[in-house]
Amino acid sequence: MNKKFTVALAASALLFSGVLASNVAAQNVEAKSFSKAVTKIAGNGNYDIYRSVSSSGPSSKIGSTADFKYGQIQSKRYVSTKKGNFWDIYVNGRHVGWVSQNFFARNEISVAKEVTVQSNSASSFSTRDAINYVTDSQGTAINPSKVQVSQAGVSTKSATVNYSYGKAKASVKVDVVDAPEKGASNVDPKTGFKDTTTWTGSSKSSSKNWNAAHHFTSETSGNTYSSNGLTLRTRLFQPRFLSLGYGQAGDAMGQVGVIPEGITVNNGQFVTSLYTSSSSQYGHLAMYNLNAIRSKTAAQNLTTMSWSAFKSYSRNIKVSPYIKLGHGQSLGSSSSYIYVMANDNNYTNGPKSEEILRIRKSDMKIDKIWTFSIASNRYIHNATFVGDGTMYALFRNGGYNKYEYWKLDLQGNGAWKATQVGATKGRFITNSPVQGFAYGNGSFYIGFNDYIFKVSENGTAQKSYHFNTRRELEGLSVSGSTLYVQLAQRAELLSGQAK
Repeated sequence: MNKKFTVALAASALLFSGVLASNVAAQNVEAKSFSKAVTKIAGNGNYDIYRSVSSSGPSSKIGSTADFKYGQIQSKRYVSTKKGNFWDIYVNGRHVGWVSQNFFARNEISVAKEVTVQSNSASSFSTRDAINYVTDSQGTAINPSKVQVSQAGVSTKSATVNYSYGKAKASVKVDVVDAPEKGASNVDPKTGFKDTTTWTGSSKSSSKNWNAAHHFTSETSGNTYSSNGLTLRTRLFQPRFLSLGYGQAGDAMGQVGVIPEGITVNNGQFVTSLYTSSSSQYGHLAMYNLNAIRSKTAAQNLTTMSWSAFKSYSRNIKVSPYIKLGHGQSLGSSSSYIYVMANDNNYTNGPKSEEILRIRKSDMKIDKIWTFSIASNRYIHNATFVGDGTMYALFRNGGYNKYEYWKLDLQGNGAWKATQVGATKGRFITNSPVQGFAYGNGSFYIGFNDYIFKVSENGTAQKSYHFNTRRELEGLSVSGSTLYVQLAQRAELLSGQAK
């Protein structure tokens, strides 16, 4: 609805860490307000951010969008002035100020630049999965389901797929390649660990303050967990949300968090997948530059830290658009890219192909997609990536009571060729699915709630670790000699020397 904003509103505005909350000041000006926030998509240019705006335009510059263009941007209102429309924005959940509508990507559809599909008559690649974002004439994000697509799926024949929404248009060539010869499961399994059980269901505990009794306030000190020579210490407590919180987003694209599913760390760049629901196939990736974010606890306080600190943190946190991530547990990364195996965790074994997404770290957008299948009736639920063009996958073979380890290499024609490299007898944990899978220095790490198992590449059992956290394990990663472990409630990244 339209409202008149006057000097009285300006006088009643709150202070945000030394920066006056943005106002519609002095002269009466019509403002368009929303009951819940819409999601905005940043464009390529840099624009000034202002404290106030009137019918004549903005005033009192407080910063630049250069600090915030890779954050999650939302808004609940905008005004029309003699100098164009200005939006009152929130970034990563914090109120920031007024910015020109020209800052946003308008009438734009962003899609992956390349898609390579392995021919599979029994499985079709959903072409909507290639969408990064869609915007209207004001730079507001539109749900990908509203986009018109010339072809819903591609399975055995290459096609150019066209996308349109209003004035926005895009296209991508989907190349179909012959699938490589299916890998054979012919590796004898090594003797495994003695099977045991753990607790099941959602987390039975939480970090100290992640509960109603403590009002979900920030943690002020880290944790240490030790088992069998491996000591894990808190590296980063993450914000509860990287957006406005529960019930404040007016679209599916808005809320970032609060459910983590997977992680990857490479040379100090930490990436985690975040969802609003554990059943969703769409979510966001958040990337933290640990080389710049040294504090274990400060990132929880984005909405209350000083303005200068918030700008610094915002430059070192990036949020992807709302994209297809599948279960989001199988991540990996190289120096320039994030990789996601976007599988359906509710699908068991069958002919369905799986997707690999390559996402640029520079702007957090999908630039390449492949589909693959490793072998007949072997649908992968856990995988990790080692640099560019190499993926390791874990398959639970229930019929033969073993785990199989597969290596997939990217071929010149865009197909991924699978070779089994090892196997281990047993189930390890009999009453819980795998919660994390990583590879480093010739060993696999397989995580369950409160348990981590280390095996060699050929499947030989090496060590097991038992940590009494009573919190869900939400991903593993190895970078150099360091093992990283993510726990839920609150999302907490721990690290220790991989021994």
